[in-house]
Amino acid sequence: MIKITKQKLYIILLYIVVTVVGHYFGEYYNTYDAYKNRMYDDFEDFGMEIESLNDHLSQLLTLGVEDFDPEKKVVNRRIMLEFWRSNNDAADLGKGKWCPAYIDDLYLDVNHVIENIVSDNKISPSERKYIQTLYAYNDEILKEYRNVVGDMPERLDFDKMRKLEKKIIKIYNDYSKEAEDLLNTSKYRGLKDYKGELTAESLENVQAYCQEIFSKLVENKTLKYNKEDGKNADQYVFETDLKEYDPKDIAKDLMNGNTEYRLTYDKKTKKIDIYASSYGTSPNSKKYTEKELDNMAEKIMTQFSDQGFNYDKKISYDEQQKIQEITYAYIEKNEGVYDEIKKMQLEIQSSGLITGFERVYPYHEPITMPVIKKEAILSKIDKEAKIIDDLLIRNIEGKTQYVFHLKYKNTLYESVFDADTGALSYYGREIRHDYLK
Repeated sequence: MIKITKQKLYIILLYIVVTVVGHYFGEYYNTYDAYKNRMYDDFEDFGMEIESLNDHLSQLLTLGVEDFDPEKKVVNRRIMLEFWRSNNDAADLGKGKWCPAYIDDLYLDVNHVIENIVSDNKISPSERKYIQTLYAYNDEILKEYRNVVGDMPERLDFDKMRKLEKKIIKIYNDYSKEAEDLLNTSKYRGLKDYKGELTAESLENVQAYCQEIFSKLVENKTLKYNKEDGKNADQYVFETDLKEYDPKDIAKDLMNGNTEYRLTYDKKTKKIDIYASSYGTSPNSKKYTEKELDNMAEKIMTQFSDQGFNYDKKISYDEQQKIQEITYAYIEKNEGVYDEIKKMQLEIQSSGLITGFERVYPYHEPITMPVIKKEAILSKIDKEAKIIDDLLIRNIEGKTQYVFHLKYKNTLYESVFDADTGALSYYGREIRHDYLK
C-alpha cells in the first residue's frame, strides 16, 4: 500500500487547484479579450460611419437636394447602436458616462432630421446652417478618432490593433468625454435639439389650426404644445394637460369622468390625429341609441364638410351586446370623384364622448380629371370577369385613379388603374375601399 505524506497531499491539491483555476482564468481571459476586440471593432466602425455621414452632408451642401435620395439613411443605425452599447460597457468598466448626448440626441436621430430637411425638396437657411455645423462637429471628432487609430488601413495593422484593444476602455471614456464636452460648447450645443425647420411662426400657425379643429369636437379645453414629444422631426404634439400624473390622480379623474386629449400633427402628410389619452364614464351616464349617435356624428362632420359621404360605420359591443363605441368614416365626393385627401374618421362612445378623430389638412388643389377614358380601361378587362362596381378616386398622393371591383370564379378582386396613363397600379384580393357601392 502506497502511503501519501501530508506534504505530497498538499502538493497534489495545489496542483489540482492551479490547474482548474488556470483553466477557468484562461477561459475568462479569452472571453474578455474577445469582448475588447468587439469594442475596438465598434469604435472603428463608428469612425468610418461618421466619415461616410460627412460625405452625405457635403453632397447636400455642394449639390443641393435635387439628386439626393429623400429616403437615404445617412448613417447606419445598427452601427450607431453597437457603438452606443460598447460605450455604455466602457462606462460600466471605467469612469465614463452612460448614454452621452452626442450619441443619443445627435447620431441616433440624425436620419430623421435629414429626412425632414430634404422632404420639401429644398434647404432653408436654418437647415443649411445645421448641416454645416454638423459637418464641422463631425470633422473635429474625426480628428480625435484619427489621433487614436491613426491613418492605417482599417484592421490591417494587427500589432497596433492589439495595443489599442488593451486600453480600449480608457479610449472610449476619454473619447466620449471629449465629444460630449465639444457638443456642449456654444458653437455646437444647438445640434442636440435641432429636428428640422421648426420656427415659432410655423408652430404658432399649426397650433392655431389644431385648436380650431379641436374646439369643434371638444368644448372648454385648450391644447398645449408638448415640447418634449414635439422634438420629433415628423410631428407636432399637443395635449390638454401636460402634468405628470400620479396613479391616484388618474383613478380619481376616471371616476369623475374627466377626459384628457392628445393631438398629433404629421408634418409630412399634414394629418391630424386626436384621441382621448385618459377618460372615464360614470355607470349612471346616459347611453345613446345608434340613431342618436348617427345624428351626433353627422352634426359634427358637417362642421368640416358639407359634401361628406359616410362610407363606413363599425360598431363595437360590450359583453351585454350593448353599443360600446361607433367608428364613422367619411369621404368627400366632388364632380363624381371620391377624394381620399378629404377623408375623416370619428370615434364616439355610447355616452356621446368623442374619443378619436382623424383628418388631413385641407388641400384645395383642384382634382385633375382623367386623361384616359373609362371605356379604354374597360376594354382591357375580359368579359369573363363580372364588374361589380367602378368609380374614380383621388388618392392620398393627389393622383386620379380608376378603381374596379371584379368578380372572377366567385372571388372578388380589386384593380386600380392610373387615370392619366392607363397603367395598372394594383390588382389583388385586398379590398381597401369600404366606401364603394
